[in-house]
Amino acid sequence: MFCFATVAQAQSFVKAENDTTVIAEYLDGRVWAYRQLGDVLVGMTNYMVKDYGKFYQVAFYIKNLGDKAITFNPEEIFSVLHNRKGELEVLKVHSYENYMKKVNRSQTWTMALLEVSAGLSAGFAGYQTSQTTVYQPGKAPYTQRTTSYNYAAASAANSLSQLQIMEYAKMMRDDKHIISKGYLKMTTMHPDESIFGYVNIEREKGELMTVGVYIDGHKYLFDWDVSLKKKRR
Repeated sequence: MFCFATVAQAQSFVKAENDTTVIAEYLDGRVWAYRQLGDVLVGMTNYMVKDYGKFYQVAFYIKNLGDKAITFNPEEIFSVLHNRKGELEVLKVHSYENYMKKVNRSQTWTMALLEVSAGLSAGFAGYQTSQTTVYQPGKAPYTQRTTSYNYAAASAANSLSQLQIMEYAKMMRDDKHIISKGYLKMTTMHPDESIFGYVNIEREKGELMTVGVYIDGHKYLFDWDVSLKKKRR
C-alpha cells in the first residue's frame, strides 16, 4: 500500500545540429546535457519515475559563474510535448508546494486504509474455532464446531498492527523529508555557488519533450526523446 519511488527508463537527449552551446556526457548511466548562456551554467537530465504518480523527473545542476548574485525561481521551468498526433501539449510542472499536496493526500489515504485493515485483522485474530467429534450410541459421529473469542490473541494482534502502522508512518515522514531536501525551491545563488535538485513534470505519451527554464534573462532549452523506442546497445 505504501508508495516507494521507482525509477524507469532515462530519456535520450536530442542535440540540434551545429549547436555549439551544449555538451552532453553520461553520469551513472544517465545522459546529462549542459548549456552556458551568459554567466549561468545549466545541466539537466530527464528520466521517468513512479512516485505518488507517474512523472518525468527532471534533475538540474545550476552554477553561477558570474560576479553577482542571481535568484533561481523554479516557477520559471516549463515544458512542452510533441505528442503522437503531431500536436503540441503544455505539460504541468509541479512546484514543491503542489507536489507535496499530492504526497500528503496519498499518504493520508494510505494510512486510513492501513488503519482500517489493521483494525479488522486484529479483531478477527481474536476469534478461534475449535472442532470436536461427538459420538452418540446408535448414531453416526458428527463434528461440532465451537467459536470463542481470545482477548489475549486480539490484544497481541492489535499491538503488532499498531507497531506496523508506526513503522509506516515513520517511513512516510522520512519520504517527505527526502522530497523536501531534493525538490527545487526558490534559491539565491551567490558568485561561484551552485544548486542541485529536481522537479516532477506530469507524464504524457509523446515523441519529443522540450524542457526550458528562464534564468538571469536567458532561456535554456533542452530537447528529449520520450518516444520509448527500444534503443540498440
